[in-house]
Order: sequence, then C-alpha cells, then structure tokens
Amino acid sequence: MRQEIKSPIGARKVMQKISLEEGLVAYQCEESAGVYITQQDYWSWIKKQPERLEHLPVFELARSVIETETVAKLCPETSTIMMRCKVGHEFQFYIDRSRTGGIWLDAGEWGALKDRNFHDELHLIFTEPWQAKVLEQQRQLMTKNLLEKKLGLELLEEIESLKKKLEGHPHRSYAVAYIE
Repeated sequence: MRQEIKSPIGARKVMQKISLEEGLVAYQCEESAGVYITQQDYWSWIKKQPERLEHLPVFELARSVIETETVAKLCPETSTIMMRCKVGHEFQFYIDRSRTGGIWLDAGEWGALKDRNFHDELHLIFTEPWQAKVLEQQRQLMTKNLLEKKLGLELLEEIESLKKKLEGHPHRSYAVAYIE
C-alpha cells in the first residue's frame, strides 16, 4: 500500500488521488490545486505515449499560471527539500523535483505545459542540456533588451530584419565588413 502523499503547500494535508490524463495518476492539493506526480506514475504513463509531441508556439490566450510560492518545497513522499528548475522555452515558471524523481506542479502549470505539448517532457526539464538552453535563452533575452534600450526598438528591428536577410547569403561576410 502506498504511503500518504502530503502537499508541499500550506498545512501539508494529505492529497487526493486524481487522474491527470488518461492513464496518468497524480495527487492534487485541495488547498492550492497543485499536483504531484510520482516518478513511477509518470514513467508508466510516458511509456504508453506513442511519441513525443511537437512543441507549439506561445498562444495569446495561454492558460494562466498561479505562482503560489517561491520558497523551497518539501517532497510529498519523503519530506526532503525539492530541487527547483526554470522551465524556460517562454514559460515564466519553475517546477520542483524530488530526489525520488517525483514532480510538483503549481496550479495551472500542467495545463500551460499541455497547451504547448511540453507535458510529455517533464523528465527532460531537470537535465543539463535543457537547463543550458534555458540559460542561453535568458542570455539572448538580456542582450536583446540591452540593445533595444541602447539602439531603440525601430533600429533593432531593422538590424534583425537585415540579419535574417543575410542568413545563408553567400557574401554575408562582405556585408558585415562594410558595416564595420
């Protein structure tokens, strides 16, 4: 018999077993509406999926995500501190992972991931390659923000347009040399 799974939020009440997707068992906190998926339940579900889904772009009407806390959470299974990682890929939230491999998602996060077909990649978010890409995306955004501040939006857009035109151009290096 499985031990009681306690919420990492608030009073740490026992969570209710739910079906998050067909064949995917999760445990939901009645206080926060967050969900916890054990590693065993996740892998059982992922093995039954036909193949990884193609990522979809950000939609204007994406589901809202409620960030309930920014402090460390305790694992619902072991009461140890969970690791927190940024999802990236234009998602503005973090998810938490237990040393058991279980994953905690705050209210709305599963829906946001599912809306863009990232829900079948929870196991990848905590890997070095994924997190390296998240850091690179953050670096690119910081660079773009700095350039927009220094050059202005109009000039930056013109430069980005020119950059796209020059991609793959056989004489790109001449254009770059001319600008310098």
